[in-house]
Amino acid sequence: MNHYFIENPLLLTNERILELEIFNMQFKFLTNNGLFSCDKIDDASITLLKNIPIIKGKLLDLGCGYGTLGIVLAKKYGVELTIADINNIALEYAIKNAKLNKVHVTPFHSDSFANITGLFNNIVLNPPIHAGKETMYRMYEESARHLIPGGTLYIVIQKKHGAESTIKKLKEIFDSVNVLYKKKGCFVIESR
Repeated sequence: MNHYFIENPLLLTNERILELEIFNMQFKFLTNNGLFSCDKIDDASITLLKNIPIIKGKLLDLGCGYGTLGIVLAKKYGVELTIADINNIALEYAIKNAKLNKVHVTPFHSDSFANITGLFNNIVLNPPIHAGKETMYRMYEESARHLIPGGTLYIVIQKKHGAESTIKKLKEIFDSVNVLYKKKGCFVIESR
C-alpha cells in the first residue's frame, strides 16, 4: 500500500486544485494523487486552523504536505513561514501553493527535524498517523527542542488515532499541555 509520506512519482496522475474559504479569505491548493488528503482538504486540518489562537513570529509547518496549515496561518497572521516534509513531492506542491497564495516560505526537505535549522515561536503538526507512534513521538520531542522559550506546538489528532496516549506523551515533554478543542473524537492540543 502506498502512503502519503512515501515519494512515488508514478502516483502523480491527476493534478487538481482544491479551494478553501476560511477566515474570510480564499485559498487555492494544487494537489495530486499520492499526497495526503488529495481530494479534499482534511477536516482535522481545518479544525486545527479554526482553533489556534493568535500567533506571532516564526512558524514551522512540520510535515506540511501540500501546505494548507502553514499557508493559511501565514496569510492570516503575517508570520514568517518555514515548511518541511520528508516527501519531496509534497514539499514541491507546498512551494507551488505558497506562490499561488502569495505567501513567502522557507522550505526544508527533512525527516522531522533532521535538516531544519533555527528555532520557532510556533509549530503546527497534523501528525503522520501511518508512520507510527515512534515517529510521531520523535516529532513531538524534537519540536520541544526547536521552540523558543514560551513557544508552542499545536497538533490535531483523532481519539481513534491515539489522542489520549499523545496527550500523555506531550505531558512528559512539555511544561503545559492544554486541549483547545475536543469534539466528535477530534482533539486540538496546545503544548508549551
